[in-house]
Amino acid sequence: MGLAHVGVLKWFEENRIPIDYIAGTSMGGLVGGIYATGRSAEEVEQFIAAIDWNEALQVSVPFRQQSFRRKEDQREYPNTIEIGMKGRLRFPSGLSSGHGVGLVISRFAAAYGDLENFDDLPTAFRCVAVDLVKAREVVFDQGSLTDALRATMSMPGVFAPVRRGEMLLVDGGALNNLPVEVVRRMGADVVIAVALDLPQPTADELATLFGVARRSLSVMIIENERRNLGLADLVLMPDLEGVGASDYPRWPELVERGYKSAQQKERMLSQFQLSEDEYQRYVSARQSRRRPESVRPQLIQVEGNLAERRREALVQAIASDPNLPLDRPVLEEELTKITGMGRFDAATYTIFSRDGVEGVRLAVHEKDHGPPFLKPAIVMDANRGDGIQFGIGLRATFLDLGGPASEWRTDLSIGIINRLATEYYHRISGGKWFVAPRLEYSEREQPLYEGSRRLADFTTRERGGGVDVGYAFGRFREFRAGYVLQHRNTYISQGRGEFDRTRGAEQGIRARFVYEGQDSAFVPRSGSRLVARGGWMFDRPGATRQFPILESEYSYAHSLPRRLLFIGTGAAGTTFNRDPLGLEFQLGGPLRLSALARSQVIGSHYYYGGGSLLRSLTNESLSVFGRFYALTSYEFGNAWTGSDLIRPRHSGSIGLMGETAIGMVYFGGAIGDRGDRRLFFRLGRFF
Repeated sequence: MGLAHVGVLKWFEENRIPIDYIAGTSMGGLVGGIYATGRSAEEVEQFIAAIDWNEALQVSVPFRQQSFRRKEDQREYPNTIEIGMKGRLRFPSGLSSGHGVGLVISRFAAAYGDLENFDDLPTAFRCVAVDLVKAREVVFDQGSLTDALRATMSMPGVFAPVRRGEMLLVDGGALNNLPVEVVRRMGADVVIAVALDLPQPTADELATLFGVARRSLSVMIIENERRNLGLADLVLMPDLEGVGASDYPRWPELVERGYKSAQQKERMLSQFQLSEDEYQRYVSARQSRRRPESVRPQLIQVEGNLAERRREALVQAIASDPNLPLDRPVLEEELTKITGMGRFDAATYTIFSRDGVEGVRLAVHEKDHGPPFLKPAIVMDANRGDGIQFGIGLRATFLDLGGPASEWRTDLSIGIINRLATEYYHRISGGKWFVAPRLEYSEREQPLYEGSRRLADFTTRERGGGVDVGYAFGRFREFRAGYVLQHRNTYISQGRGEFDRTRGAEQGIRARFVYEGQDSAFVPRSGSRLVARGGWMFDRPGATRQFPILESEYSYAHSLPRRLLFIGTGAAGTTFNRDPLGLEFQLGGPLRLSALARSQVIGSHYYYGGGSLLRSLTNESLSVFGRFYALTSYEFGNAWTGSDLIRPRHSGSIGLMGETAIGMVYFGGAIGDRGDRRLFFRLGRFF
């Protein structure tokens, strides 16, 4: 809603009304800060238009910019929940670290990182925050403009607070959302306030927990605004009916509403109008105080606990040639990659020119709540015929243990799969090569079908370990190969089956290559992903000879017009018919032949193909609570044991899918080629 201020600035400039002092809070502070750096109203509007609001306000680091290991975490634990263990169990202090907002601020404020007084800006400026420690208002009038604006933008609960000395700073709206007195103290003779007239909520909006919390904050803001309205000489109040607090993509409409609010007060505002000559002198004086926004970095300063190898790579990426100007997009991408490593939650930059030396100052901020980190997961699978299955899981990760980029992670899951596994991933000399020893115990129960008739349930228990050696190509690819040795026990746990208990040692070698080129672990909108694995089993209980295992899976996502999205998947695997029990591959369940029950078809070979068309049901407003889609899909495939290729089974389904903070949610129904019908609900991972 604060973007309505841009429209007011446009009207003022068109009518030659000077602004000598400006102050704001939250989004009003951001707009005021952009203007204070010397930009015209048109430049402010162009800057706002160029912002990708979904990227700036996102809860987590973009999937593409995460390190490969963090992408694995996101796929295996598909939610945004992260609990730290720094001294005790601690949650993050906000849904978002504010990294995206910090980069947006740096784009216009980077040149003003060391101001002795904000009066030295092209337009004198102040912004307001609240110190949670001492419960008092804080007015920023010096120091880093970037830090000041990041503090005033820290909406409680949404963005993490900003630490400054002993202060913990959040959005100043709770105490002073309309800083009239602040501008008066700056020396203003006439104060024109732009107040946002928040519309009353509907009964439905107040019927939810979040609606009540949001309205409670709004009530506090409205009350302090009312106290300050009477202190202003003139008040402009844009009409915000029908616009929500998250409607940033509707910024053109907000700008227009702000413009109209000034137009309606034209008669009163005209008394402040300057002549053409006077206004041009005002504009020239303002522009003369504007700092250059481009440097050729000869000096790079890095503040924060960044590993030396990563620090060197960062400097090389942004300043390999001191004769070239700083490439801001490259710099921002490199800073976002740093946050994607898992240890840091934000990284900002400022530029400077001192004694003929131009440079860049980088600041990386380590997460307050960790490392180490815990990442939980909840899995629920319910469908007609199979009943309800439930599981919970937890991953503990200790970062940089034994060297930069080395880590120890342990998984525990109970329910659908009972599993305890631990792996130490060591990057040799901090380089690309790694060694990864592991230990694991697992117990999983699966159904055994004859056609559509469930005969029995069988259980497989495995305990053992292995070691891999591999190469980490970067954020998108990894190759590993190694040796596995474990004890395997498979038996019928309920009902009657066609095979006896098998137990004994299993050993072999295996290799895996992964290309992770999609833009999301939840619902990808673009890119492709490839997983290829192979192995050679020397021993397996029941096997009379050695045999290979080969499997690959490829998925592709592409966005279409009208908020449509296509996701296609193809997969195949074989043991060349030498798996003694024919249990290596399974199909059945949501988006794995949806009309069939979980693991209804099994075998030593399989193939699968499917395509899904999704239509976004989320409006243009931003939401930190997730996106929702209508989905329709077609699938074909089969699994079998034998030497001949068999005909595919077919399945079609429709449903509703949501990507939320706690994971993927899918409710739908499917029908198969042989009359199979199934209703299902799943909370967990897809695609």
